[in-house]
Amino acid sequence: MKFLLVTDLDNTLVGDDEATQLLNQHLQSKRSQICLVYATGRSHASTCELISQKQLLAPDYTIAGVGSEIYQNATLDLDWAEYISQNWDKIAIASLAQQFKQLKPQSLTEQNPWKISYCLEPEADNSSILQELQQKLTTSGLAAQIIFSSNRDLDILPKTSNKGNALTYLQQHLQIPSDTTLVCGDSGNDISMFEQDVRGIIVANAMSELLAWHRKYGTTNHYLAGSACAGGIMEGMNYFWGF
Repeated sequence: MKFLLVTDLDNTLVGDDEATQLLNQHLQSKRSQICLVYATGRSHASTCELISQKQLLAPDYTIAGVGSEIYQNATLDLDWAEYISQNWDKIAIASLAQQFKQLKPQSLTEQNPWKISYCLEPEADNSSILQELQQKLTTSGLAAQIIFSSNRDLDILPKTSNKGNALTYLQQHLQIPSDTTLVCGDSGNDISMFEQDVRGIIVANAMSELLAWHRKYGTTNHYLAGSACAGGIMEGMNYFWGF
């Protein structure tokens, strides 16, 4: 039986070097049983840099750019790209977002054909800006969603694209059922994974937006770890899978 482990990187798998190394060793010993997926807000290039820098295990798949891209090794999944491209009008969306002076574009390396990324200054009244932006997108008939995380990062993606939908796509592709799928995360852009019919580990150092979601919607499928980062993943793997 194959287990599917899908984990966010920054402040989840990565953040406590000692715990990351321990988890790496643990996963290596179970490598034949586990299909390993990294699901991150980072670009694919930035993910590869982090894997090398932190000596992480090579994943079977990478969900990059908050779910806007899926890679197997260095190969982009074109079926996923085609699916999320339907009704996606990046130029019109970017032009609408320009009306919001509080949104500062992130670097070009963080943009891709299916994702527009901004920074939103924490002191701004974020909730009303998010609401107004989503309202304008909807009124304009633009099929897009906003994902806000870490009290700073604002990503606009196709309606059909996020980490959770990318995870479900991979589950179907790999034919791995929900009860042997485990997701791990710490911030708002991980919420869509926890919303799927899977088991989930929320690490102890999770951001307030994910903890607020868990208080409201958490179920017995969700485990709030007592340890931070990779230590929390090990704790949750033991809780759900017994290893």
